[in-house]
Amino acid sequence: MNGQTRGNRLTGPSADRLAGAIGLLLALALMAGGVMPAYAQTDGIPEPDCLFEGTAYTLSPAGPVPEGTLVQAFVGEEMRDSDTTDATGFYELTVPGNTGDLVTFEVAGQIANDGEAVAWISMELYKPFDLTIEALPTIYFHLTMAVAPADTGTATDVSGASPYSEGTTVSIRATAETGYKFSHWTSAPAVTFGNANAATTTFSMPAEHVTVTANFEEQPMYTLTLAASPVVGGTMNVSPVGPDHEPNAVINIQASAASGYQFSHWTTGAGILGNPNLATTTFTMPAQDVTVTATFTVVQDAIGGICFIATAAYGSPAAEEIEILREFRDVVLLPNRLGSKFVSFYYQTSPPIAEFISRHEALRTVVRVGLAPIVAALNWSYALWSEEG
Repeated sequence: MNGQTRGNRLTGPSADRLAGAIGLLLALALMAGGVMPAYAQTDGIPEPDCLFEGTAYTLSPAGPVPEGTLVQAFVGEEMRDSDTTDATGFYELTVPGNTGDLVTFEVAGQIANDGEAVAWISMELYKPFDLTIEALPTIYFHLTMAVAPADTGTATDVSGASPYSEGTTVSIRATAETGYKFSHWTSAPAVTFGNANAATTTFSMPAEHVTVTANFEEQPMYTLTLAASPVVGGTMNVSPVGPDHEPNAVINIQASAASGYQFSHWTTGAGILGNPNLATTTFTMPAQDVTVTATFTVVQDAIGGICFIATAAYGSPAAEEIEILREFRDVVLLPNRLGSKFVSFYYQTSPPIAEFISRHEALRTVVRVGLAPIVAALNWSYALWSEEG
């Protein structure tokens, strides 16, 4: 095995970026409650990876391994990273871990460097860290990846170096298509999986060709309905677009208030709202159909600009019919003492009536028909009462 040195790749611009990141983290820690509490709350924060790079060799024949040879790093029995060599036998590994871990290596499924373990050190770069095995295996076995039922997902050989020698740890991953979810792994002949129920797992290559199958099942989809209260108070958007979603899907929702209204809050009977008081937030889908409601309130400073019942009937405060009703209110009713009292009474009593009307299309039609002769009369007499007359 070639000599090895330990170096740190975090120099120059990389060191500057790291220093800036550390400075930002320190500032955030100070703002969060002081230096001591910040240092005391490091549990659960993963340490930066340890890096290894070098050349993989065989003693017989002496020289670098062929291109495409699988190189793997292990902590205990868990495979933490893998790579395939280039034409010169070079490899790179990025190994997650914790202080105190010991890292061992395999080349083409063969224990490298006589099983010598290396101390895992956060952010350390071992370079060159050459790996040596006695010889490459002479017998290899093919891995075939399959999916059941067909077209329900994909099954990937993450290690990507088939054929493999007996005993090689192979990493595999299953990805479901929309409308399906991963169920479990099976194989023929039988192999031992790290976790047959995990979409990403490993298995040990047997001394024969093997087919590994990712099994999927239908994923129930549930309907998300967005509603506004009152209906004329605003509109809602959802991303990803569409009413049907998987359980636990995180969905972006956004409420936009109509003229004269402001967003108040979200409510729901199931699922989890990220922040019910923000107009733009997230919603975690439950395993059931659900309605999420955006509640809007009237902007008090703009209350004089709203004609609640007419807006509910016509569906928009910008409708032409509402414009002339609003102008008649401003020019004729408000300057008159009796008319002003009528307008005040209207604004106190009409919002719940308008809310009820907005939810029933038949009532909206009735109100539009009832308002039609009034609007026609105001248009006909416009020159008599308007400021332009």
